[in-house]
Formats: sequence, structure tokens, C-alpha cells
Amino acid sequence: MDVHYLPPLHKASRSIGEYLFEFVFIFLAVLLGLYADHIRDTYAEKQKAKECAQLLYDDLKTDISHLQQTYTDKDWIAEKYDSAENILATKDLSEYNEYIYYVERYLTNTPVFISQDISFLQMQSSDKYRYINNIRLYKKIAQYYFLYYQYKGIENTFNAPDKTDISGIESRLFNPRDLVSLDNHNATDFQSQVLYPVLKLKPIFRDFAYLKLFYIKVNEVKRHTNNTKRLLEKQKVYGLSLMKDLKKEYNLK
Repeated sequence: MDVHYLPPLHKASRSIGEYLFEFVFIFLAVLLGLYADHIRDTYAEKQKAKECAQLLYDDLKTDISHLQQTYTDKDWIAEKYDSAENILATKDLSEYNEYIYYVERYLTNTPVFISQDISFLQMQSSDKYRYINNIRLYKKIAQYYFLYYQYKGIENTFNAPDKTDISGIESRLFNPRDLVSLDNHNATDFQSQVLYPVLKLKPIFRDFAYLKLFYIKVNEVKRHTNNTKRLLEKQKVYGLSLMKDLKKEYNLK
């Protein structure tokens, strides 16, 4: 039997250039893959940032509307507090008896602006706030809500139950039945919450010690109303500026 020997296999040698080409090709493929991931992540983060900005913008739009209405209500009632204060200072109550009854019902029911801050709080708790990578805009958003919480703290302190309870003054100066008859339980806004008297009411009692306390209370509420008006005015200017910046930065509609 003849034995056939296969000739030895000779593997062709590769040049350094081929190895270098293969290395560069693999390197570029990996690099392009990483770059594609980076572009995808950047796009996703920009989309998330725009979504967050749109939520904030919509909340600010609601805020400005409510804020303006609260400012208008405060301005409206501040004028009435001022008139009531002047009447009490002259001690000529008989002619303006019904007007004082009317204004008194607003003393413990001041208009308060409540921000639509849900999106901001959710962004903070879920760490989505980090998508706003414009530092100046990031700080401006934080400052807007700082101003609101500062205002909210002032309102909450002033309207605490122990400070708004004037039942002692009411019981000494006003006829209780006439007083509560002015409450409008079908009111749809702040300015309609009290009904202006159409009939003559019982005269205010001339207890001068309590009239002085009542004067002080009217003055206190008037000053608070005017002070918070100024805070709301500042808040509105800041809010409108922030809306403009968000719209420009993220091309919002």
C-alpha cells in the first residue's frame, strides 16, 4: 500500500500594515459606537430637559394668572381698609355703619396666592431638575420659588388662627346676626364673598376701647395687604422674565 504524504501547509504571513489597518478599523468601530451612544444620550437628555421646561413654563403661566387675580383682589380690598380706617379715625360711624359691617367681614379672609409648584417639587424629588444644565436658568428657577415660599411663609404667619380670631371685638361692637347675614355662601370669587347690606343694620356699639382695637386691626390688615402686594408684584416680574428665558432656551410654544 502506497502512503501519500500531504505537503506541509504554509500560512501566509501578514504584514504590519495589515495588523495596523485591522486595529484602526476596530478602534474606529468602537469609537463610532461610543459616539452614537453619546449622541443618543445627549438627545434623550435634551428631550427630558425640554419636557421639564415645558412643565415649568405651563405652571408659571398658571401662576401669573392666579397671581394677577390675587393682586387685583388685594388692591381692591386695601382701598376699602383705607376708607374704613379713615372713618374710624373720625369717629363718625352712623353715616357709614353698613360700610364698616361690610369691611369687617373681610378682615379675616385675605386673598392669598397659591403657586402651581407641583412640577418643581416633583423635579426636585426625582432629580429631574439636573436636566436644566444652564446654570443661570437653573438659579433663576430656584430663585422664583424661593420668592414664593418666602411670600407663603409671611401669609401663613399672618393668617394663623391665633392672629385672625377677632370674635372678641366682633361681639362687643357688632350685632352678630347682622354680621353673619352678610356672608355669601354662593360666592364665586373673593370680591363677592361678602354681600353689601341693602337694609339698615343695628348701629355699631360705641365701646371706645374696642373701637380702638378694631382700628388697630384694620390698620394691621391694611399694612399686611399692601406689603404682600409689593411681594406679588416682584414675583410677577420675576415670573414673566423666567417664562421668557425658558421659552428662548428650549424653543417652547
